[in-house]
Amino acid sequence: MLEAKSITVAFGDNKVLNNLSFTAKKGEIVGLVAPNGTGKTTLFNVMSNYLRPKSGEIVFDEKYKYESEKSEVYIHKHLISFPEQKDLFDDLSGIEHLYLYADMWKGNRKQVKDVVEYLNMGHYVKNKVRTYSLGMRQRLSFAMMVAADTPVMIMDEVMNGLDITNVALISKKLAEMKEENKLIFVASHLLENLDLYADRVWYLKNGHFVHEQIYEEQQDAFIKVDISEEQYQFLKQKYELPLEHHFIAKHKLCFPITGLDMKEQTKWIERFLEISNHELEVGPLGTMEFYERYYLEDE
Repeated sequence: MLEAKSITVAFGDNKVLNNLSFTAKKGEIVGLVAPNGTGKTTLFNVMSNYLRPKSGEIVFDEKYKYESEKSEVYIHKHLISFPEQKDLFDDLSGIEHLYLYADMWKGNRKQVKDVVEYLNMGHYVKNKVRTYSLGMRQRLSFAMMVAADTPVMIMDEVMNGLDITNVALISKKLAEMKEENKLIFVASHLLENLDLYADRVWYLKNGHFVHEQIYEEQQDAFIKVDISEEQYQFLKQKYELPLEHHFIAKHKLCFPITGLDMKEQTKWIERFLEISNHELEVGPLGTMEFYERYYLEDE
């Protein structure tokens, strides 16, 4: 388990993290969403002890903190952060990087062969990293974390630079590692991808979490349709929209249908189709809707 207690980080007068607290347990994937420059990497750096907060503390397994050498060694043995591409060694091969991480954290290299095969890296893993493309480097960084095989993993933009095939492959591996009782934090700009494997998603704004999306809870269903501001005002004037509806970022109407019978749902669908030539979508609010709601509506 990992717990953050009242974490505050400030750069001058700017509080990037403001009295932030949370608890996360093993066997779950937690997504972290926010625009660039608003605290995601700062939070991960505090969790990894790369940055000391102005106040607050990180507690690992209910008793270990970054306050003594013994505790720090214990935490770093059980927690790993996603390697940045600039930290890779151009003159080492991919397989040498994997052996390095396996030796440093897991203590053996038995799983390295399986990691290479799973991520389809066999045709280039013995080449020097200087020959790698952006996507190959990104896949290597992920493979290094898998080789380390720690209980807690912090992944900042793990999908960056990957094609659709590798995004799907790594998403599948993340879900498998969750089943192995790992605690995984993922910050990603591929919002809809988080819907596929995350258990929770936190939305960070102005130094604190403005929303927590929990997937295991029963979620209300919505009809979602793109309409203009003018079309939205027309609907409001002609019909009584329920209080629970959302008009997100001045382009998407999310109309609640939980509790409506099929006749009522059909009636509303027909009304939306009369004014919009966009396809309708039915389902719960996802990461894309929440992102636009919290970060784009003020623009």
